[in-house]
Amino acid sequence: MSMGSIEKCEPNLIPMLDLVLQLIMFFMLVTNFIADDLNESVKLPHALQARPIDKNEDYSNPLNGDRCGRVLLMKGSEAEIDKAAKDPKDTRVLTNRDQVAGYMKTKWDSDKARRDAKVKAGKPEPKMALVVLRAHQDATYKQVNAVLEGCRAAGFVDVQLRAVVGRGQVN
Repeated sequence: MSMGSIEKCEPNLIPMLDLVLQLIMFFMLVTNFIADDLNESVKLPHALQARPIDKNEDYSNPLNGDRCGRVLLMKGSEAEIDKAAKDPKDTRVLTNRDQVAGYMKTKWDSDKARRDAKVKAGKPEPKMALVVLRAHQDATYKQVNAVLEGCRAAGFVDVQLRAVVGRGQVN
C-alpha cells in the first residue's frame, strides 16, 4: 500500500454564507415595507378591549393622524411636519377634510382598478379596501371625525381605528 498525501477535508461554507446574507437582506426589505405605513410620532390611545388585526384583509389604506388632527403621509420630526403643513403645495401633510377626501379619492380609484382586474381574471369580487386610521392619543374627536368624513366623502365606509391594548396612565 502506498501512502498518499493526507488532505484535510473542510466543508465549503460559501453557499451557506450566501443563503444567510440573502435571508438577512430579505428580512431587512420586508421590515422596511412594513415600517413605511407607520409613523413613530403617532402615539396610539390605550383601550381596555380591542380586537386584534385581521390578517385576512387583503388590501388596506393606512392613515397616520398626529395630535393636531393632520394626516401625515411623511415621516420626520415635528418641525419638518409643521414646515410641510404650512406649505400649501406640499401634499405630504393633509390638514383638512377636503384634502383628505382628495387623497382618498385617488386611493379609491386605484382600489376600484384592483378590484376590476380581479373580476376580469375570473376571481370572486374582493371586498372594498379598508382604511386603517392610526390617530394620536391627544387628537380630539372633532379632528378624527374630520378625517373619517374625508374618507367617507371619497367612498370608503370600512374604517378601523388602531389602539394599544391595556390601561393608559390614569391621573
